[in-house]
Amino acid sequence: MKYIPPAIFAVLAIFVATNLPAPAFAQSEKVVVSDFALRPAQKSSMQLPKGWALKVWHGRADIRLIQDENRHANVLRLRSKKASVSIYREVKLDLEKFPVLSWKWKVTKLPEGADARKLESDDQAAGVYVVFPRFPSFINSQFIGYIWETSVPEGTILRSRKNPMVHYIVVRSGVGDLNKWITERHNVLEDYRRVFGTEAPKVGGIALMIDTDDTLSDAESYFAKVEFKGQTSRVSVAEQYDRFAKAADPTAWIYE
Repeated sequence: MKYIPPAIFAVLAIFVATNLPAPAFAQSEKVVVSDFALRPAQKSSMQLPKGWALKVWHGRADIRLIQDENRHANVLRLRSKKASVSIYREVKLDLEKFPVLSWKWKVTKLPEGADARKLESDDQAAGVYVVFPRFPSFINSQFIGYIWETSVPEGTILRSRKNPMVHYIVVRSGVGDLNKWITERHNVLEDYRRVFGTEAPKVGGIALMIDTDDTLSDAESYFAKVEFKGQTSRVSVAEQYDRFAKAADPTAWIYE
């Protein structure tokens, strides 16, 4: 997969399909995209969570709900062996009301030699993509991908080498936090303004991905919960990037 990121076409293909998954459940102060501990699996051999659609671009999909012994609940497990796979669900919301994206994830294996700064090695063990559809042309849709990188420093913001409408924010990098459940919180409204320089349109969907087809390597990651939270949970820009500023190389903040 050397030209367009598989996660991007996966999202676009599902957008134009007629059998879109059901929208996420909205509450007064949050929109729950998915709590995998509570969501039953579809009746199929893949055991995907209900409400999510699968797209395989290369290799064989290995994404399923499993029982996590430590959490005593179901979690979503993603495995990739020289593959490129994503799942997607429709989420329609206004970031002015629900600006904070929160998710719980764990990575246990990174794709060896992956580096999003290089066209030939743009693989990640885990990514959460926020989709901003722009009609009528699907190829003009915008994406912010919150990724766990192998090589690129935490805090780096960079444009995909394969699709200029995709922008990565490196949330985690390297092996330091492997095998740990981590809760992330990002103010997508502020991130959109920072990345694209304009006010954010409405969100149209969320995709979770794992990708190792460029490096021809293996990776494994897990997700427990994904949700958008309201103004009461608003994350300030200073809070959101404080850890990044300490961890990242200063040159990582240069917009590419």
